[in-house]
This record gives sequence, C-alpha cells and structure tokens, in this order.
Amino acid sequence: MKRLLCPASVLALAVLLLTPAAVAAQTGNPAPNPAGGLMGLLPDPKQWAGDVFSQVFVNLLQSIATGLRQIVSTVLNSQVNVITRTPPEASYASATVQNLWGVMRTVANGALALAAMWAAFDLIAREQLGSPYHEAMEILPRLALGALLVNTSLSWAQLSIDANNALCGLVSQGSLPAWDQTTEISQLLIQVLATLIYLITALLLLLQMLIRIALLDVLVVVAPIALLCGILPQTQRWSGLWTSTFFGAVFTQFVQMVALRLGSSILGDLTPLGADGRLLSIFFGIALMALTLKIPGLIGRHGGDGLSFARYLAYRQAARGLDSHGSRGGDK
Repeated sequence: MKRLLCPASVLALAVLLLTPAAVAAQTGNPAPNPAGGLMGLLPDPKQWAGDVFSQVFVNLLQSIATGLRQIVSTVLNSQVNVITRTPPEASYASATVQNLWGVMRTVANGALALAAMWAAFDLIAREQLGSPYHEAMEILPRLALGALLVNTSLSWAQLSIDANNALCGLVSQGSLPAWDQTTEISQLLIQVLATLIYLITALLLLLQMLIRIALLDVLVVVAPIALLCGILPQTQRWSGLWTSTFFGAVFTQFVQMVALRLGSSILGDLTPLGADGRLLSIFFGIALMALTLKIPGLIGRHGGDGLSFARYLAYRQAARGLDSHGSRGGDK
C-alpha cells in the first residue's frame, strides 16, 4: 500500500504544479514568472517594487506641479498680476507708498533751502571750487525745476507706470508661452519633469517681478530726495542714478512682454501636433521664460541706463563751464 501511495502522491503533486501553466496557456495569459514568489504564482518582487516606486514618484511630481500651477495661475488671473503688468494697487496707488512719499516730499522741501544756500555759496566761491555754474541765471532755473519735480514726482511716476501698462497691454496675451500645455499633466515621467521645470521657471519669473515691484516702491518713495540731488552739480550723479534705475525698472517689463509675445507667436507657427509637439512646446516655453529672466541684466549690462543722451548733455554742459572758467582765468 505504501508503494502505491508514493507514486500517486508524486503524480498528484505534479498535476498541481502544472495546472497553472496549462490554464495560462489555454486562456492566453503569460505563464507565471519563474523569478516571482511562490514558484512563479506571484510577480517579481523587484519589478513590483520598482513599478510602485515609479508610480509614487510620478504622483509626487504631479502634486508639486499642480500646486505650482495653481500659484502662478492665481497671480495671472488676479488684480495683483505683476507678471504681465505693474498693478497700481501695489505701486503708486498704495496708501503706504503715498504716505512715505509725502514724508520724503516734506523733507525735500525743507532741504530746498539748504540747496539754495549751497548754490549761493557755490556762486560766491566758484573760482576756488571750480564750479561749472558761473552765473545766478544758471542755477535759478535748476532750483525752480528741482522744486517742481520734488512736489510732482509721484505724478510723474504714475504717468510712467501707466504708460508701461499701456504698452504691455498692446503686446501681452495675459498668459505665459505654452501655458495651456500644463493644464493636463501626463503620466509619462519625461513630460511630468518637463512640466515641473516649466512651472519652476514661471515661479522664478513671478519672484523676479515681485522684486521689481518692491524696487519700484522704494524708488517712488525716495523720488523727492533723489530729484532734489539734481539741482547741485556735486550731487547730480545721485539724481542720474535714481532716474536710470527707475525708468529701467519700469520699462524693462515691456521688453520682457515683447519677448514672450514674440516667442508665443513663433511657438504657434512651429510646434507640430501630437504628444511630441506638446513636449516641444513645454521646452520652448522654458527657453523663452529663461531668456525673459535674463533681459533685465542684458539691458543693464549692454544697453546702458537709457539716459545716455541726458548724461551727454550734462557732461557737455559741465565741460563747457570748465572751459569757460579756464578761458576766464587765462584772460586774467
């Protein structure tokens, strides 16, 4: 009896082991993986762990990208959109900015008397000081113009910012290049990474514009003091520095919007259809925004401060005054 049970047991065990493979062959399903657990009945643990990790990683990147897109989209669709325009509520129309500007205007009006006294002393001791101003008629118009600019600097700042907003409105589309391609984030890892890089670049652009707004607010507040410095030749360089910085910070945004609009138009003409086109659009948008981030530095480094002609006139006037002083000394 024991001899009969042993072959029967072996045969039954073989049937149990071969049944899953036979069923898989009949149903068209792949045979159990020999590297899997329970003799191939379960998937490969390494492959299963890799698939789970990849899915978790992709889901994590998708969550980060969704959060970043929500932040940038909220700013683009709000009244404090600092990317495509300069909101008055955050600049010259701010109550804090106006109050601080009023304090600086009071200080500057008080300093006008000191500037007039120094100008008078400059005229008296012009021979010893080598001042470029030799007549009272040369300094009086500057005092009058300085007083006017000190008390109206907020209005001039408002006019400049409104002009920039009007120019930006002519070229801006109200969104970023390839922004629509980030609406639905794909499950493909390469597209998720590209979208995340795109949104990080958009966030950097937003941070740059926020820093620009903060700089404009500071420049608007100190405008009375800065423009007062333009009266005297000894402090004229500080007024020129303020003027170049202010107008550069204001109108650089218009150049950035021109770059984004031009890139968006080129992208619409060149991008092919399909999944590859979507990925190419995202990369092209990244390149455009990276260029936009560099425009302020490029303008400041290679384009001068935008007041070259004004500086040329000032230097020419100063040189003419020095030449006149030298000729007078020679006549004596």
